[in-house]
Amino acid sequence: MRQATRERGRLFSRLVRVLVLLVIVSLVAGGCALVGKRGVSAVDDAGREISLERAPRRIVSMAPSNTEILFALGLGERVVGVTSWCNYPPETAGVEKVGDWWAPDYEKIVALEPDLVLAVGTAESELVKRLEGLGLKVFILQAETVLQVPEDIEQVAAITGVPEKGAEVASDLRRRIEAVQGRVGVVTEGERPTVFWVLDADLWTVGPGSFVHDLIVLAGGVNIAGTLGQASGQLSLETVLEADPDVIIIPLLDPSLPEALGRLSGWASLRAVRDGRVYQIDPDVVSRPGPRIADALEEVAKLLCPSGSDD
Repeated sequence: MRQATRERGRLFSRLVRVLVLLVIVSLVAGGCALVGKRGVSAVDDAGREISLERAPRRIVSMAPSNTEILFALGLGERVVGVTSWCNYPPETAGVEKVGDWWAPDYEKIVALEPDLVLAVGTAESELVKRLEGLGLKVFILQAETVLQVPEDIEQVAAITGVPEKGAEVASDLRRRIEAVQGRVGVVTEGERPTVFWVLDADLWTVGPGSFVHDLIVLAGGVNIAGTLGQASGQLSLETVLEADPDVIIIPLLDPSLPEALGRLSGWASLRAVRDGRVYQIDPDVVSRPGPRIADALEEVAKLLCPSGSDD
C-alpha cells in the first residue's frame, strides 16, 4: 500500500514538472511571437508620435546627419536610399541616391518601398507633406541644440527597434559633451573669444535657433551674430568690422572662399586676421547634427579656448 502511494506520488511529481515545463515553453514561445509582432513608436522633432506595426526594414534618409545616425546605430543594412550629399560613412557610396532635400526624386523614393523615411524640416515642409501624401511614414529630425542630438539618436533607435544601441551611442555623446563643458567651464566670461562663423563671401552666418550657434556657445565662444534673432542670416561688412571678432571660423564648402573674404575692404584689419586666428574646418563634421557632433564640439573648443583643453 505504502509502495503504491509513493509510486503515485512520484508520478504526480513528474507530471507537475512536465506541466510546468510546458507552461514555461509556451510563455517563452508566446513572448517571442509578441516581440516579433510588437509595434514601435517614437516622438519626432515636430512633436508627432509616429507608430509602426513593426520595426522598419527598409529606410530612406533625406539628410546626411540622419544617415550617419542610422549607421551609428548599426542599421546600415536597412538603409535603402540616401541623398546625394550623404558621404559618410564610406558604406553610403553603395546605397541608392534619391536626390536631396531641395530636389528629391520622389519616384525613386516610392520605388524603393521604404517603411520609414527620415526627413528634416517641419511637418509643414513641402518634402514632408509630399512624402506623406504618397502614403509614406515620415519621421522628422531637426535638432536646434547640441544636446538635442543624443535625444534624436535615442528616438531614432526607438522607432527602428534598437533602443539599447541608441542608449549606448547617446550616452557616449553626452559624456563627451559634458567633458568639454567641464573644461570650458574654467574659462571666465571675459576670456571667452568672440566668434564669426562665416559661410560665404556674402557674410551669411548662423544665429540662435541653429545647433551650430549652440555649438559655439558650448565650445566657449561668443557668437557675434547672437542677436540675429534667427537660425541663419546675413551680416553687413560694417557689422563684422565693428564686432571685430577674436576668431573667424570657416566651414570650407568653397576652396575659393578665404581668398574672396580677403578681398573685402577692411578684412585684413580684423583682429582675428591679424592674430592668425582664422580657421578652416571640415564642413561635414561641424554642420551635421549627428553622431559626430562631439568631434565637432571638441575641435571647436580647442580652437576657441586652448587653455581649457586637455592638450
